[in-house]
Amino acid sequence: MKAARWAVLILFFCVSSVLLGCGAADSIASKAAPQKTITVKDSVGREVELPYPLERVAVCNVYNAELITAVGAIDRIVGVDNYIFQDQSGFKNRFKQEQVFGISQNAMNYEKLAELAPQAVIITGNGTWQDAQDMLDRFGIKVIVINSYYTEQFADNCRLIGKIFGREQEAAELADYFGDKLAYIQKQLQGADRRKLYFEYRTLGKTAAPGDYFYKMVEYSGADNIFADARGGQVDQEAIIAKDPQYIVKVADAKAYSSYVPPSLAEEKQIKQELIGRSGWAGIDAVRHDRILLLSHYLHGGASKLVGTMYIAKFLYPEYLPDLHPEDIFRTWLEKYQGLDYVAGHSYPRFAFDD
Repeated sequence: MKAARWAVLILFFCVSSVLLGCGAADSIASKAAPQKTITVKDSVGREVELPYPLERVAVCNVYNAELITAVGAIDRIVGVDNYIFQDQSGFKNRFKQEQVFGISQNAMNYEKLAELAPQAVIITGNGTWQDAQDMLDRFGIKVIVINSYYTEQFADNCRLIGKIFGREQEAAELADYFGDKLAYIQKQLQGADRRKLYFEYRTLGKTAAPGDYFYKMVEYSGADNIFADARGGQVDQEAIIAKDPQYIVKVADAKAYSSYVPPSLAEEKQIKQELIGRSGWAGIDAVRHDRILLLSHYLHGGASKLVGTMYIAKFLYPEYLPDLHPEDIFRTWLEKYQGLDYVAGHSYPRFAFDD
């Protein structure tokens, strides 16, 4: 009987110890610091509260993915749209088909996003971000709008991306690198006569007009954009001929998607031949003097199109910009900011590193 009593007492003390231990663990857990958050203003002026720093994000738009990569946060990307996925070599085959959650932000698979479980989805403002927020709220997923395709927002977007990922120093260095190049162009071209440029994006008449994605890229180069007063980004061929540009820059790719792999020399020659062979173009000043530059889609878009700005500026004003070397800038963008090997052939004619 005495033995049985001792057994009961021992059992009681064991259970009590376990319960007390659980209570202590619960107490410690209750006192643990809550998830740190940060409130930021995004590209459309919304104030968004986010976990800080972001560790898991899904991303729409290649420009956003490249800036995230440039500040050293590509490892935080757990989901991508199909446009990002298509450039396998540009992201070192990092993204897999099972990480694709839609063609773009206008065609997102919300169930797939819930499965990927990002803390936030980074999208652009030219789509249905309001609908996305409404749909993703139920999964506890934040939506933040970042318009990385707008050249004039580059520095602000660097700071925003740096802030949400806790990569402020890297973002500041990136913004300063390209900001210094822009300041040099502006300083050197003070008082210079502006040279008339026709910019074309892929197809005949698709040009740079106020408010579109290419306008500031061209403006920052110091060019006299012949369609700076156009009301839309599509112009008639007759208008181009009548304005008689001195220089032509064309974003020219045979491929449907932007790609780290450049067009072949044969493709570039074919694209140029189509351009100069257009009806009525033989008399255009730029064609007569062979002042035509082709840029790949991938090159022109680097650093929110600031890489494109550097090439256009040097093409137009080589004698004013002796210390601007666009091919070297492109190499830096690839090697330092994208973690890629330098590859030649993204412009036609080619630039040397000291050009």
